[in-house]
Amino acid sequence: MKDWEYNELFDVIQETYEEFLETGRGYRYAIARLADEFDRLGKIEDVITDTAIGEIAITHEKVFIGCIEGITRRLSMFNPQEAEGELTEEEIKDLSRRITKVIEGLKKVEVDYNPSAERQ
Repeated sequence: MKDWEYNELFDVIQETYEEFLETGRGYRYAIARLADEFDRLGKIEDVITDTAIGEIAITHEKVFIGCIEGITRRLSMFNPQEAEGELTEEEIKDLSRRITKVIEGLKKVEVDYNPSAERQ
């Protein structure tokens, strides 16, 4: 990964999420902003971003269907071999575990069909 360390990217996404929450516009807005802010950083960085956003999303009572479908689709396509050379073996194992947890968690959340990212 060119610009980020593995854990650093997870930490920055979490910190940025908390900053967006502080605007008072709600968690849906914060997640939408994260997806926009951390878009197209690089192939592995994008997998980490989806994983981090997914970890945040599964803690909410409702998750927008577009978020569920997009993250699930992209993370389901992750091939650990693609991360070789960019992540350590331990990081690849951790990322794979986290991806599985996110995919399984997104299957269990209540689906929100309202596309508005603004607070309801």
